[in-house]
Amino acid sequence: MKQYSNILISLLKGIVYSYSKYWDDLLKYKEDVENYFSDINLNVIIDKSEGYAYLKQKEIDDGDEGTLRLIEKRPLNFHISLLCLLLRKFLIESENEGASNKIIISKEQIINLMKPFYKETTNEARQKTQITTAINKVVEKGFLRQMDTEEEQYEVNRIIMAFIDADIVKCKLEELKNNAMGIEENA
Repeated sequence: MKQYSNILISLLKGIVYSYSKYWDDLLKYKEDVENYFSDINLNVIIDKSEGYAYLKQKEIDDGDEGTLRLIEKRPLNFHISLLCLLLRKFLIESENEGASNKIIISKEQIINLMKPFYKETTNEARQKTQITTAINKVVEKGFLRQMDTEEEQYEVNRIIMAFIDADIVKCKLEELKNNAMGIEENA
């Protein structure tokens, strides 16, 4: 068993954060880990300043039809896409206001941010359930981390910056707002 096997497994499972027990070992065995994943067409992306690492599929030429992809691109549904964009916007605004490293948002704030993008409804409970489901999926993806507080609060993980470019946030939110008016509530 290699000394860095747990690091490999952690990266295959998802994002490794600086608060993970494997972070220091990841930095120590960085070259070995990168070489291991390079053989299977994956890049290890490490951002020390923001405190996260993840795997990214290397670009594969269209002429390389026989090359398999380990990490498939999957489209996100409306609710998750909207939440990710709103969280990125919230992060941008918090940084512009001089917020500290930890950006905290409550479930109630998330609901209030998302509501304008939904059709008016008489079934508020269903709408909250859709939003709660989206929050849980975004937590699973590693963009949010639930805080150990009595209130439902979340830390916005800075890795969201690596996946959502600040320049597209405003444009995409406008697009989603326009599309939302035509989307059925059961989406």
